[in-house]
Amino acid sequence: MNTHLARMMILAIAITFPGTIHAQIKFTYDNAGNRIKRELNSSLVQLDTKVLLIGTYRSGQVNMASDLQTYFSANSGLLPTTDPYGGNVVYNNIGNPAGVAGSVVDWIKIEIRDAANPAAKLQSKSLLLKPNGAVVEVDGTLPKFVGQSSPVRVAVFHRNHVAILSNPIASFNAGTAVYDFTTALNKASQLPSDPPQMGLINGKWYMWAGDVNGDGAVDATDMTIANKDFLDGLYDQYLFTDVNLDGGVDATDGSIMNNALINGYYSTLINYAP
Repeated sequence: MNTHLARMMILAIAITFPGTIHAQIKFTYDNAGNRIKRELNSSLVQLDTKVLLIGTYRSGQVNMASDLQTYFSANSGLLPTTDPYGGNVVYNNIGNPAGVAGSVVDWIKIEIRDAANPAAKLQSKSLLLKPNGAVVEVDGTLPKFVGQSSPVRVAVFHRNHVAILSNPIASFNAGTAVYDFTTALNKASQLPSDPPQMGLINGKWYMWAGDVNGDGAVDATDMTIANKDFLDGLYDQYLFTDVNLDGGVDATDGSIMNNALINGYYSTLINYAP
């Protein structure tokens, strides 16, 4: 077969969840195994959401740094081709900014949760985070979720940042749902006793960095884990303790984490443990 010709692999998936609308998705893959086309029916909801990671902020840059994508060269970085959240999502061209998904900061996970009971997880997807904060599928398109008959919330997880939860989204049954966490602190839900869920830089709101063990808070355990990697001089690796996502664990990571520890940052999702 000519390697320049797309290999057609059509996968039809019938999806059914309690309280949701039935949906069918058809995928087409190329020779490298990358998804290049998706066909869907109107019962799926397209989620247009934006989030920013404070660890990737660089002074003087408008967008987040994507150092991990091209760490060694234009086509060779540290980002893994398979997502780190156990979703078994694969993007073979993740080290190539010219790939179908374009420039990528890192993998990210989105969960759709019940608005009235945020502990209830309805759907979950491992996705890609773009430098401008957009969240996309591995084919570069906006992610699709099965429509819900009642209001939902969007939960955002990154492997070393503090997870955030949206306010209720009233309509999530068809079309496109837009939710931009970067525009205001109150876009991230929090209970009265919780710390601020995001930090402000140059008019935009960012997720806090430092939750390297993924338990929803930045605490002494995270510092101990990061300190070990720092003393071991780890670099040139995809590390959870590399909270500024530059390929190594150094004093900059320690400073970011120490600030989060002193301020006692934790996710409001801790209040909704299943």
